[in-house]
Amino acid sequence: MALLSSYSSQDIVGLNNKITDRIQGSSTLEEAAQNYMSVLYENLDESIVLSRFFMTIPFKELPEFNKEIVVNLAESSNITESIKEQTLILSLLGTRGVMPEWNDRFKSRGHMGIPLATKDFVDKIPMMSQLLRELKAKIDWLDYDTSVVQKTSGSMAGVFYVPDAQTAVDHLNRKIIPAQDFVQEYNVKSVFGIGGGYLGTPLFFSVIIFLREYIDKKIAERFLIQANKFKSNTLNLVDEGKIFNL
Repeated sequence: MALLSSYSSQDIVGLNNKITDRIQGSSTLEEAAQNYMSVLYENLDESIVLSRFFMTIPFKELPEFNKEIVVNLAESSNITESIKEQTLILSLLGTRGVMPEWNDRFKSRGHMGIPLATKDFVDKIPMMSQLLRELKAKIDWLDYDTSVVQKTSGSMAGVFYVPDAQTAVDHLNRKIIPAQDFVQEYNVKSVFGIGGGYLGTPLFFSVIIFLREYIDKKIAERFLIQANKFKSNTLNLVDEGKIFNL
């Protein structure tokens, strides 16, 4: 294994090929996402503390277990009336990390489904708000409605990049990574993410990687090609509506 900061362009190509090999033949997007996260972690475990894969999915298309979690969150946040059938839910599909419980999405209830219901609600979550803006699903939205991702799905997204998880702040001067206890305990340094959408659908995925080393943005940008590769290798699953393992 090696640190991400030591990866050459050739190493990245090799990693991309391993990801493609692992996700091909997946029967659902959830399976493909988990395979993707596993390959990243297995090859970069000296650098990665936690890697997670999220997908925006309309509320009506969620399994009942996920719906229940979203409804509970909406009730506790007083946004129940904003949850409609077409409301996009940022749904956790894949996860790998240093703790055993981080290898099973069902053990991450707090991140299982985040409703992109209202601008105010999303703005209260600094990391997710910044993630959506920087990945440019053109996140210069005037409001966070259910057509948010549909406006730009299929276009190449940007890179979410946090150079220093301890000190980086957003436009409101809030810590982008608010869970500073997590940052301190696991010595998280830099954080980055990539994403991409499926043309003609509301599905937009984002990968978030928490590292125990500092990297510059150019290293993160090397991962952009993975977004296109993941899309091209999972288009059939999207077309067939095979999202979750049931």
